[in-house]
Order: sequence, then C-alpha cells, then structure tokens
Amino acid sequence: MELQMSDGIENVSKALVGAQADVGKALKNQENSHFKSQYADLSAVLEVSKPALAKHGLALTQFPGQGEGTVTMSTLLVHESGEWILLPPASIPLQAHTAHGYGSAISYLRRYTTQAALGISVGLSDDDDGNEATANAPKKAPKKRAAPKKATPAFEPKKKAVVDPKILKAELAKLKKLIDAAEENGNVEAKAIDLAKSVLEKDGDGDPDRSPLEFTAAAIEYLESALKDSPK
Repeated sequence: MELQMSDGIENVSKALVGAQADVGKALKNQENSHFKSQYADLSAVLEVSKPALAKHGLALTQFPGQGEGTVTMSTLLVHESGEWILLPPASIPLQAHTAHGYGSAISYLRRYTTQAALGISVGLSDDDDGNEATANAPKKAPKKRAAPKKATPAFEPKKKAVVDPKILKAELAKLKKLIDAAEENGNVEAKAIDLAKSVLEKDGDGDPDRSPLEFTAAAIEYLESALKDSPK
C-alpha cells in the first residue's frame, strides 16, 4: 500500500511543517532491563507531539491490524480543513501470541510511526517495549579496541661520552694549526679545509652520534691525510 492523501494537501502540509517545527524532543523516561538501556516510551512521545498537533489544527489517528503472523499499524494525519494524509501501514512479526504480546507490538508500532510521521527525535536508544513483540536478542557490547602500542624506534641514538674540557681544548688547538698549515700549503682540497673549519667553529659539537672529542679527532685525521697527499 502506497502513501495516500486527499485531493488537496495545501493546508495539511503547511500545518505539518509548523507542527514539526514545534514538536519537542521526547525524553528517555524508561529503563530497559533486557537491553540495559533507556528509552522514551509511547507516553513520552505523545506528550511532545499532541500539543504541537493541536496548535496547528492536526490530529493523528492510528489503526492496528493483523496480518499473517504480524501486527500492523496504519497512521492517519487529519487537518481541521478536512485534508488528510494516510501513511502506508507499518508491521512487525508477532512472536508472543498473548495479550501482552499484542499490546507490546501495538505500543511499539504506535510509538515509532508517530516519531516517523512527525520527525520526533529521542536521541540514541536501543529497542524497548517491542522486545516481546520482536523477540530480538540483546546486542553484545562492542569489544574495546586495545590502545595502539607505541612504536619502538629501530635504533636508539648513541649516548655521547663525557668529554674532558682540557683534552678537547687541546685537540681543537691542534685542528686550528692544521687548518693554518693547509691554507698555507695552498694545494689541500678546499672541502677538507671547510669541514675542519666547521668543526672548529662548533667546538666539535656537530655530529649527533659522536662526542665533540671524537668528531674533532676525526676532522684532524681527515685533514692530516689531505695534507699528506697534497702536492708540496
């Protein structure tokens, strides 16, 4: 069955727009022990919908029915002008063939079709008074994801050795003399001299993996080799 309506719906449409703007949010007022959750029952939904409907000349009428193993609910929105909108019937399977089972299913359908027709929000909630009507099993709580492990660095930086300031000063002085000798020679590679000057300017503190003394010693060795190999 499709959505049905009167020949004209100008008045009912305008009224429905106003009612949806005025309808409040249904408050969760019941505890569902089966699903461990709270929900807004039918009375809470009607409490926020009826004033908005009446204000705009609307009435909402619902008609329960029965199919093969199901309970159905037709919802009719009527305006005081005589215009109307009939929603397609909603249905759910009937699991408990008892008075309470029928009542639970009807209450469930009334609540959800009213919410759908008027756009009523009740926030996030689980199933409630339709438990017996639908016989749904409780939902398992989602597994908590383990916190991601902190990445382990592929290597840890080498700790720099403690340097004796006097020894470092002597090595830097030696490096200074080598730089002077290389510049006086005039045939030493400029790259070797520039590197030695850079180490000297930073007092040997230019390599994160080596102490200033080790770095200075490496610069001395490099410049000595360049001096030895240079033409006289």
